[in-house]
Amino acid sequence: IPQGPRLWHGKLHGIAKDLKLVQCRSEFSLYYSLERHLYLIVWVDDLFLFFPSQAQPGALQLWRGLQKSLQLEDWMDIDDCLGCVIKRDRANRTITLSQEPAIRKLLLRLNMHEANDVPTPMVPNVKLSKKQCPTAEEAALMGDEQRWYRSTVASLIYFVSWTRVDLAYCVSKACKFMHNPGKDHIVVLKRIIRYLKATADRGLVYDFSPAGLKAAKEGMYGYYDASNADCPDTLKSTLAYLFFFFNALISWHSKLHSVITTSTNHSEYCAAAKAAKEAKWFEKMMTELGFGSFVKPIDLFSDSKGSIAMTYNPVQRNASKHIDLADHYAREQQERGTITISYVSTRDMIADLLTKPLGNTDFKRHCDKLIKHTTL
Repeated sequence: IPQGPRLWHGKLHGIAKDLKLVQCRSEFSLYYSLERHLYLIVWVDDLFLFFPSQAQPGALQLWRGLQKSLQLEDWMDIDDCLGCVIKRDRANRTITLSQEPAIRKLLLRLNMHEANDVPTPMVPNVKLSKKQCPTAEEAALMGDEQRWYRSTVASLIYFVSWTRVDLAYCVSKACKFMHNPGKDHIVVLKRIIRYLKATADRGLVYDFSPAGLKAAKEGMYGYYDASNADCPDTLKSTLAYLFFFFNALISWHSKLHSVITTSTNHSEYCAAAKAAKEAKWFEKMMTELGFGSFVKPIDLFSDSKGSIAMTYNPVQRNASKHIDLADHYAREQQERGTITISYVSTRDMIADLLTKPLGNTDFKRHCDKLIKHTTL
């Protein structure tokens, strides 16, 4: 069994302790010092140090302490992190994250840099199924195409994880057929690439200017949604959530649920439990870091009045008595005051983007709230 990661963690943990940094109990890759306003994040073997401008002397002292034990160069502003370009506009107090160079590189590798643009990554009402997978004889003749499919989906997963939340749903669906993709799956994947080519310059923009903060909803909040029984093979539901901090998108999730839900309300109730778990994690971490006022409580928004009623009214009915214990988590967190759940109209449910293929108008309306054009 490789011991490198364990030994590296042990060494770094000891160094951080000697430098009077505390390991975050909710996120082990984060070390901090509240008194000095220093926050050190570890990403494999890369170190990222965050601090306010007034804490720069203490930050410099900490970095020099790290240099005594590790082979580190002098610090510099982060402008590229594993292919994600970071641009700061300190005058306007904005930060932009974009993967445009990596996307352009992928398009050239796939020879699709001149492909026709499309406005959405998937056509509405399209259902991908195992029935579209080739037989063993057909798959033997599709070796190169299947390898192309797997390699391309792997690249798209990387984009989704960093900045391209708009691809979360379609890439999640494409992942289901990595083992044996067929012609129909490849057609859908090529459409995703054509959409990516049309929107290569889009990314996350964090606006912390006075005007931006004034227009933003204060603190942390999230949206959750579900698409009941949308998988034709298993009849399982897609659950999704999005979390924001002062209008800045910070977390997203779109995945097929592990069990079958029996109604739309049931699937939405399960989505509430997933979102509540993420909210609880944020609440623990932010409170530990001294920012508890921003997460007490965390507002969650749903477009399902039925599932909201199930959360606030713990009455057992025939429609709900079969629900697993784990799916009642949102109710418990609501009773504890960790979260509140409020209704929002379907038109304003941004998480729809992560649960189903949308038409041009709805897709663009939601997408514009999440990612924006960037200039590198």
